[in-house]
Amino acid sequence: MIGMAGADLRYMQISITSEAGGHLPGIVLTDSFPCIEFLSHIKTENGNMRCLLRLEHDDPSVLDDSFVSMDILRVIERSPSASLVEAIASGPLPRIFAALEHVWWVSPTYLTKEGFVVTIRGTAQALRSAREGLSSLLGDRYKMKLGAESAHNAHFLELLPEKQRTVLDQAIKMGYYDRPRRCTQRAIAEALDIKQATVSEHLQSAESTIIHAFVNDH
Repeated sequence: MIGMAGADLRYMQISITSEAGGHLPGIVLTDSFPCIEFLSHIKTENGNMRCLLRLEHDDPSVLDDSFVSMDILRVIERSPSASLVEAIASGPLPRIFAALEHVWWVSPTYLTKEGFVVTIRGTAQALRSAREGLSSLLGDRYKMKLGAESAHNAHFLELLPEKQRTVLDQAIKMGYYDRPRRCTQRAIAEALDIKQATVSEHLQSAESTIIHAFVNDH
């Protein structure tokens, strides 16, 4: 068996607005739970994701209701405002990832009225497969953001012009791509003595180049 310690693991974040994901059954869960936070994937079960979730709620009795894309198996802890549960997530989005090896949801991954944020970590091939599944489900109605591990990949950095590489490298050092984010574009601009608009332009261009290289990297 090949160990994963030396594998080229990458880290990206998928954002899906409520408008783009309005056809997904998980969106209606926010009528009962203002925020659903993914904590851990326990195992894949019948093609679905068995996982630990933190559910925010106004009334804990809502945990006894039935839901189309989520089956609450047991309530581990319950409070008036939030509960920790073990559940089966059976919507098309978790099924994409449950079907794949070597790619995982990690924190922060959550669903709110604004939409889904899914942070993923995995091998290049697994993330390419995940992207193919997402494109089949959503077309181009989602956004991909870089994580520090992907952004700091030497192969990708070599693709960038010097000015973009300098700004991106500073952003990584200052924690711009950490979760939670540890600095702002303004702070990066001040550190490099350039305008914030320049930082924004360079980061957007660099991210676009790396993402395109990432998804086409065979």
